[in-house]
Amino acid sequence: MKKAKNKLSYKQMLSILTGMDKQIQEQQMIVFNVDKLLQEYIDFKEETEPFKKFLEKKYEAYDKDNEETKEK
Repeated sequence: MKKAKNKLSYKQMLSILTGMDKQIQEQQMIVFNVDKLLQEYIDFKEETEPFKKFLEKKYEAYDKDNEETKEK
């Protein structure tokens, strides 16, 4: 005989989704704080422009979509 699958109740599903939402919000806050911290450090070192130039040079080869956008 086949055993029937247990289905989640509405409350259980809502609880799981609420937990996932909370975790996502926590992760977004961590990413936001790390971004802010990095920006503050760059400003503290007063190396904003050299850092931007470094990033532009480093990721220039990977940015092939940018050329297509300029042509349009």
